[in-house]
Amino acid sequence: MNRILFAGGGTAGHIEPAWAVSEVWRQKHPGDELAFLGTKNGLEVTLIPDRGGKLFLIPKVVAPRKVNLDAILFPIKLLNSIIKTISIVRQFDVVVGFGGYVAGSAYIAAALLRKPIVVHDQNAKVGLANRFGAIFTKEIALAYDNSGISGARVVGNPLKKEIVAAANQSDWVAARNNAKSKLGVTGNLILILGGSTGSQAINKVIEAANREKIFENCTVIHSLGKDNQLPQITDTYRPVNYIEDMATALLAADLVISRSGAIACNEFAALGKYALFIPLPIGNGEQALNADELVLAHKAEVIEQGKFDSYWLSSNLARLLKQGGAEPLGTSLNAAEQITECIERVI
Repeated sequence: MNRILFAGGGTAGHIEPAWAVSEVWRQKHPGDELAFLGTKNGLEVTLIPDRGGKLFLIPKVVAPRKVNLDAILFPIKLLNSIIKTISIVRQFDVVVGFGGYVAGSAYIAAALLRKPIVVHDQNAKVGLANRFGAIFTKEIALAYDNSGISGARVVGNPLKKEIVAAANQSDWVAARNNAKSKLGVTGNLILILGGSTGSQAINKVIEAANREKIFENCTVIHSLGKDNQLPQITDTYRPVNYIEDMATALLAADLVISRSGAIACNEFAALGKYALFIPLPIGNGEQALNADELVLAHKAEVIEQGKFDSYWLSSNLARLLKQGGAEPLGTSLNAAEQITECIERVI
């Protein structure tokens, strides 16, 4: 029996790829022990247990971006996290990392214990934790080209099995109509996604747009984020904290307004959705880069967060709704299988 630890938490962008790979692994190796590594602050504390997965928690350690008290305490916090992570990693045969705060400690613990490592990065710009983890393994899988990491293979992003199934059907018009019927939508559907933890900036614009009746004659499904209070539901405005059945929501959507997280971009490409992207303005700029392929294919456009307001939305919504099509752009649908093969090789 093999024991595999999937390290990657915080947001759905790290959790969903890990879960997709775990499902493929469980299909091929049903007797193996699988577990996930996260922190108490991440979405994994609800998503993983709710799906029947085993979850270990370690302290969250954020690398400081400037010299302050956090920078002074960082080495102590990191050491504490590594010590706790070692006690967990010791129980497993391989660590499969998907980046983020959790993966850094997991890579260090695995390297110290001489446990094999597999690395996958979802973004167009590889994150710091995964660049570090790549030092300790030859099994490095990426979603995009031009990573600058020698020996890495480009496999795409692991997608939910429901997304893959939806992308592997032949009658797109029927699939779209069935999805609308399932959701009880008759006219245009606008899907608004601020990422798994939500976006206060996007939420405020949508709140103003609702007051100004900009979405009149449309149905709006708005994912506000796991910790945000839900406003009142109406016949045409449906706020939720998190969309579990993303395949149905995307198939039914005529337009998606979204952050440009890597998994979101790949899901939209797989199901042929036109997107208005508002990239996260902080971080290392990966969200803007993630959207490039869809923009070049005329399947999306990008607007800076500071320029996105209810007036702009009112002026452009009719045009955006006319851009949507049902044909997929084409994206890798077997990334989870390829990462599974990486794990098999190191084992």
